[in-house]
Amino acid sequence: MSPQASQALLVSEEPRQDPEPSCCFDDWVPAWEQKSKHRTTVAGVTAPLLEALVEAGLEGRTVLDVGCGIGDLSMAAIGRGAERATGIELSPKAIEVGTAIALERGLQDRMTFRAGDGSKVDLPQADVVVLNRVFCCYPDIESLVTHSLGAAGSVYAFTAPPSSGLASVFVRVFGWFANGWYRLRERKFHGFRVFVHDIERIDERVRAAGFHPIRRERKRFVWHLAVYAR
Repeated sequence: MSPQASQALLVSEEPRQDPEPSCCFDDWVPAWEQKSKHRTTVAGVTAPLLEALVEAGLEGRTVLDVGCGIGDLSMAAIGRGAERATGIELSPKAIEVGTAIALERGLQDRMTFRAGDGSKVDLPQADVVVLNRVFCCYPDIESLVTHSLGAAGSVYAFTAPPSSGLASVFVRVFGWFANGWYRLRERKFHGFRVFVHDIERIDERVRAAGFHPIRRERKRFVWHLAVYAR
């Protein structure tokens, strides 16, 4: 990819502002890239989230994808009617790969990547704000929710591990073992941990911002999917 082509998509690179390196995110990008060659969206929960966003209304709207990874959800949203999308991502490698994929799909004029921490950097206003599998990577959920809500115009959506029921027990046990592994390999993961946040507290915060739920359901057992509109 030429520097000129890359610059067409990576319009600005915000200061990282986070005290730790981006840990393992770069390491996961090759697997995401490989999956993107065979299907539109990488993670299993992303497809039902996309359908829920279509139901909420994507036609002609702008999308802000916080923690976008390689941008598969954003590009799929454009394919389902969104006017354009912006992805915010910590991993430089994810942005590099996402930029290449957007160019391959002819979306270079409608897909923008910005580097930075979604809980800290300036977020552009968008009709639809989505955080897919992002809350579980953040210890300070209040800042992330408040900051991202401030950018949302009409729709706010997220997927996150459930915080109640049998599925919650499973993800908490899995998280306990995963975090133990991350501690053992501290030099590689740089303090990275996974978290199960209180879904009802997040719901209250979103409702307080003037949104009402149009979809709240369990998907693939270990994910809570929620879409709100106003």
